[in-house]
Amino acid sequence: GGRVALVVGVIHGDETKGELITRELRTMAVPPDVDLWVIDSVNPDGEALGTRQNANHVDLNRNFEVNWRPIAPSATGESAGRGPADQPETAAIEAFILEIQPQISIWWHQASNRVSLGGARPEIPSAYAQLVGQRVAGTPCVSGCTGTETQFTNTVIPTGTAFIVELPTDTAVTSSVVRLHAAAVMTVIAM
Repeated sequence: GGRVALVVGVIHGDETKGELITRELRTMAVPPDVDLWVIDSVNPDGEALGTRQNANHVDLNRNFEVNWRPIAPSATGESAGRGPADQPETAAIEAFILEIQPQISIWWHQASNRVSLGGARPEIPSAYAQLVGQRVAGTPCVSGCTGTETQFTNTVIPTGTAFIVELPTDTAVTSSVVRLHAAAVMTVIAM
């Protein structure tokens, strides 16, 4: 019955440190009037393979319906699939987002060490960046940021705020960094 928030630890199978944050969140008290949904990974096959893409060699973060365009497979691993949301993982998370209608969504990536602005309330990702000591900057996309999870969520939920947190490199994501990010989540989902 509260404000709905969604956090996703992993979408790229070779960017896994966000899952440490989702696990930490499960040990913490959720602010009153917030319904927090925590997903460790939407790409378990990619994690098992140690690849950016899923088992079908598709970058799930280029496969969402909104602003989708074809991207041929390349060395960057940013293949967009044969059509919008044609991967089972993408279709499932799109349906879930439409069902729960999150007002705040946070997706972790690596390793550009920044927070992207996005959604109806840019003060939320700005506050998150300040809390964790990261800069606010655009998301680096080699082939262009098309068909992304945040574009989808910010379009289908125009009053919501979905944004990306780019964690630093693997070795820089220490247990204290994980706790800092988890605490920042609990602060911004109550805003």
